[in-house]
Amino acid sequence: MPYMKKLSCIFCLCLLPCILGCDFIYGLLQREGAEEKALLGETIPFEPNPKVIEVQKLLKLYGYKAGSIDGGLGNNTRLALEAFQRDNNLPVTRFVDKATWAHLNVFQEVGLVKEGEIDVAAVQTALKNAGFNSGKIDGRMGPQTEQAVKKFQNAMGLRPDGNIGFKTLQELKDFLPAPQSSLKPKR
Repeated sequence: MPYMKKLSCIFCLCLLPCILGCDFIYGLLQREGAEEKALLGETIPFEPNPKVIEVQKLLKLYGYKAGSIDGGLGNNTRLALEAFQRDNNLPVTRFVDKATWAHLNVFQEVGLVKEGEIDVAAVQTALKNAGFNSGKIDGRMGPQTEQAVKKFQNAMGLRPDGNIGFKTLQELKDFLPAPQSSLKPKR
């Protein structure tokens, strides 16, 4: 009996640090996964994660096939992340790290993308500032705006397909005014 008691004590002493330190150990062994978890929160199978939905929407918006927008980090989303990272000269990890997150959100910061959708009025403003007539700035993607996008893409050395993907947005952002700080100057 004393042998079993001693063995169970040893077992408990070995098991306790594992239970208490799983996140710590995971962070040491899988840095990218830990960073992704910190950025996106917990991803639980079959439960949609709002941050993952945002990532999937942005990947799709930029022309990457992330699969269905279901809030899960499945293989299609991982493959889309890999392609996005490769195309944008980011470290290819297939995880949402800080650099990837910042790169995915860059157009939201300047106003070209709002809530995972292209802000057509901002695109029209950028086209106008770049010298391309997209017609009235009305927030609608009509034929005149599409034609202006194609002319802009051609002038920038992009494929003139009329689709507003990542590379087109990258060029358009230079023709928008810098975002204004919401901080008021001290008097």
